[in-house]
Amino acid sequence: MEKNTNILLLECFMRGETSPDEERILSDWLHSQEAKEQLSNYYQETWKGSNNKLIAEVQGRMFERVKSQMHNAAQELNRLKQKRTMRIRRLFQYAAIILLIIGAGIGGHLYTVSLTEPTVTDKSYLVQTGKGQRANITLPDGTVVWLNSYTQLHYNANYGATQRVVSLTGEAYFEVAKDKEKPFIVETAGMNVEALGTTFNVKAYREDSQIIATLFSGSVRVSSDRDNVILSPDENATFERSSGKLIMHKLDNSSYAKMWRNNDLVFNGETLEEIAVLLNRMYNVQIIFKSERIKKHRFSGVICNNSLDNVIELISLTSPITYETRGDTIILGNR
Repeated sequence: MEKNTNILLLECFMRGETSPDEERILSDWLHSQEAKEQLSNYYQETWKGSNNKLIAEVQGRMFERVKSQMHNAAQELNRLKQKRTMRIRRLFQYAAIILLIIGAGIGGHLYTVSLTEPTVTDKSYLVQTGKGQRANITLPDGTVVWLNSYTQLHYNANYGATQRVVSLTGEAYFEVAKDKEKPFIVETAGMNVEALGTTFNVKAYREDSQIIATLFSGSVRVSSDRDNVILSPDENATFERSSGKLIMHKLDNSSYAKMWRNNDLVFNGETLEEIAVLLNRMYNVQIIFKSERIKKHRFSGVICNNSLDNVIELISLTSPITYETRGDTIILGNR
């Protein structure tokens, strides 16, 4: 499908690459009659060309939702003709929504990325993120750490002088600076990870039943009170809190463990009850279930660069559920 100039400009806008002059051009085009036909053709061709592997019933529901969003977009554009003073980006969000549903991953953002200054507490430093936030920090030795939502990282004021030890609650991705004399150690409540120079991810939320360390490059030693294992790239170690067992796994796609840094969500058969815990961390929202049965529904898939509304929307399209949003609360019911 050959794309015209306006479609190419729209895609540039979705990537944040347009200038104010180009956005004015887009605004004029979206108000024109030809835009409706061109967008319709573009969305249909994009839908046909997508690599969507969902079952036919789900595809049908998704395409019906696309047509509904297109109708809403047309109505909004007509209304905004009377209110030219409104911000230009309001015009484009409707096109973005449709693209999100078609591609299940174009546009949108999951989190507010925050750069957090360490807080000094009794000769130690604390870096923390709230629900719905992320942060990154460079430690004194050059090690770079990305913190996921609702995470705390502690380290002593003399970090790097004689040892390199950090304490983690939550989830973080580490790019460890090499220092053969001082191993880098991540301490969690139940499992420690030791490295010299490598990249790995540690997920250690208090409320989770497991602590998981995933290795991407280099080598790490993972230890608990009873066991220890050496990981190679594309392996992880899982510590079961209830049994105290430490188990090593070979992974088909280790990159899933670090996709949160790019605002992507990966689900591998988790129940909606488990997903509700994650959404509470990521977006600071409460999920209410109208029945216990709904909690047991499972969902698998990768959702890229999506807002909370689109995450819930896509899950509802593949599960027999309905949803209702009331402020910071989402209510799930049976369809």
